[in-house]
Amino acid sequence: MHKWLIIGGVLVILGFGGVILSKQVAARLPGYVRARALSTVREHFAGDVDVGDLDVFVYPRIVLRGKDLVVRLHGRRDIPPLIAVKSFSTEIGFGELFRRTRHIHKITLEGLKVTMPPVEVRRQDNANPLKGKKVPGASRVVVDEIVADGAELDMLVQDPSKPPHIFTISRLRLQHAGLGRPMAYQATLTNPVPVGEIDSHGEFGPWQRDEPRLTPLHGDYTFSHADLSTIHGLSGILSSKGQFNGLLDRIDVQGETTTPDFGLGISGHPVPLETTFHAIVDGTTGNTMLDPVHAKLLNSEFVARGGVYRVPGQKYRRVLLDAVSDHSRLEDLLRLALKADKPPMTGDISFRSRIDIPPGKGAIADRLKLDGDFHISSAQFSQLDIQSKVAALSHRGRGQTEPESSGDVASDFAGKFVLGAGLMTFSKLSFGVPGASVHLDGTYALNDQEIDFRGSLRLQATLSQLTTGWKSALLKPFDRLFEKQGAGTFVPITITGTGSDPHFGLDLHRVF
Repeated sequence: MHKWLIIGGVLVILGFGGVILSKQVAARLPGYVRARALSTVREHFAGDVDVGDLDVFVYPRIVLRGKDLVVRLHGRRDIPPLIAVKSFSTEIGFGELFRRTRHIHKITLEGLKVTMPPVEVRRQDNANPLKGKKVPGASRVVVDEIVADGAELDMLVQDPSKPPHIFTISRLRLQHAGLGRPMAYQATLTNPVPVGEIDSHGEFGPWQRDEPRLTPLHGDYTFSHADLSTIHGLSGILSSKGQFNGLLDRIDVQGETTTPDFGLGISGHPVPLETTFHAIVDGTTGNTMLDPVHAKLLNSEFVARGGVYRVPGQKYRRVLLDAVSDHSRLEDLLRLALKADKPPMTGDISFRSRIDIPPGKGAIADRLKLDGDFHISSAQFSQLDIQSKVAALSHRGRGQTEPESSGDVASDFAGKFVLGAGLMTFSKLSFGVPGASVHLDGTYALNDQEIDFRGSLRLQATLSQLTTGWKSALLKPFDRLFEKQGAGTFVPITITGTGSDPHFGLDLHRVF
């Protein structure tokens, strides 16, 4: 009996001691958890950490809730924080405190904003005592899932006067964060222009704390139901998919787009457009290089190289491309550019052109600039009366006065063009059929289709050979008057009116 009284007394004493000890642990545990959490963040990102509120609850599980978490590059308060979080919360089991690798089931972040400084800024951070050192504490924490909906990623450019390149992420999930390995992610990004959502999944990391912009990234994306009408002057619903890899600072993209109803406002005729492209997104400048873009428009194909560039002081970007085509149909391009229901001409066309779309809110057709040359072979006019006139011109030019029944005379066109402010200016425009040629300079207005050309008609036959009988004899003395520049007949002409209703005239002032 005496023995059991002693054992009971010892248990009572130990019980009271355990209560006292547990109270002390409970009192100190929040401070320990708070300090360890901030230390882990500080070590993982190699920066200075500030937090507005941080509450720690220890029963029945350890819960952390905080507000206004800010992580800065060490000693750099002259630039935006690397990471800013409006509020956050997480839970951890007691047992995880005693494990070598601590698992956190879930962290929820609200109002996450990540601002990537230029690489040059990070390299100036030579005074950081954690720079280049291993991170033993942070490497022992693994987060099963991070939820950060409504996040924002800002890529600062080298020139501080230029705006950052901003990605708005409406939905973001990260899995298996920690242990210095890549994290799986699923993200939905909101694309402002054209309006649409980009769904992406892949791997991100491991995080490069000394050079965050050099953190690896790769994955797949889909961009569906992008409304091109949000770009003034365009129409159609675009879909795109592809793969990307690289670093946050420089991402290589391989993709394809499909727009079954692509259209320009100046014509109103939608046509199917498909492209495959290779692009490089430069996080340092915010520019996108395109090399190449293979495009197919109806039965026409062309290749473009260039990019989309930021312009100082401008909200919108500049598009600058060099386009080349050796396999296009004229009627495809005219359907896209002209209001007429039926293209006025058909034929094979090859062209070279610089395409420049300056930044601005105006319609694409009004801002579009072109500078190039073209060649059209086997051209046929769609309107029967025009094609018959071409056939008659060919016959007369060869001195054939008897009309032929067939009007199938193919024409060749070539020339140079410059487009600016909706006005196409042609130079060295030549049009040839057997026995005759036309040489013109002039303009064509895209919006109202007005044309104004001056040039010459040159025939192999002399003026008197264009007719027979007494008319031919009457015109014989005038042959020399119209024989110029190696032509049997040289006639100065004008072409005015509209593309659908042209008017041909004789420039009498130049005749004499």
